[in-house]
Amino acid sequence: MYCQNCSIMAPTAALSLLTLLALQAAAQDVTYFEIGGNLDLNPAFSGEITNFIWKHKGNLVAEYIKGSVPLEYLGDLKGRTNVDLTTGVLTISNMSQSDGGLFTVEINNRVLPVSFKAVGVRKLDDYPVEVIMRPLTCHRSSTECTLTCWVDLNEAEPVQYFWKKGEAGEWEEGEKVITISQETWSFQTITCKVKNPFSEKDSDPAVNPFHRKSSSFLRLLVNSSSNVSD
Repeated sequence: MYCQNCSIMAPTAALSLLTLLALQAAAQDVTYFEIGGNLDLNPAFSGEITNFIWKHKGNLVAEYIKGSVPLEYLGDLKGRTNVDLTTGVLTISNMSQSDGGLFTVEINNRVLPVSFKAVGVRKLDDYPVEVIMRPLTCHRSSTECTLTCWVDLNEAEPVQYFWKKGEAGEWEEGEKVITISQETWSFQTITCKVKNPFSEKDSDPAVNPFHRKSSSFLRLLVNSSSNVSD
């Protein structure tokens, strides 16, 4: 039997599925935690909480039913987990990278529309940061050179990059790789900074190969020398 509406229903169903997936993605809150630190997940629920279920990667983490089931912690996170019975806030201590992933919560028999994607990040304290110049033979007569703010970002992302021109310059957010040329002659050094949600780390200042003293400064030196001679 021929279905007159099938050609219309198929794209409509596909569109509905895409819309649902988009809404689910939009409701997913990416939450970064420091590896070795605590993770706090706030469902932002208003009103009295009579029961809840917290899950991690689909597995039970905590369960509570007022007057019936006392607060119970389960699974791999047991012993490091605490839930505030008034706010529903879930706190997990001593987080490792493997503790990340998707957390969901059901309060008062209703699955909340927000979920939490937990991502572990390490502090940058032990990560060396340096400015790498290319080509290695970059010098004042070169047309331009590239500078890379290099750092091994194993478990330290996401990061932002910042650059400072000269010792007294202001930090400016930029890309990991920048280009300098003969037009950037006015500052003597270039420094980069890497920053993540829990820390930041500076490189040592790199010498600007295009740096030269201004003509006015050279004239001042010449005049000073002349005055001394007189």
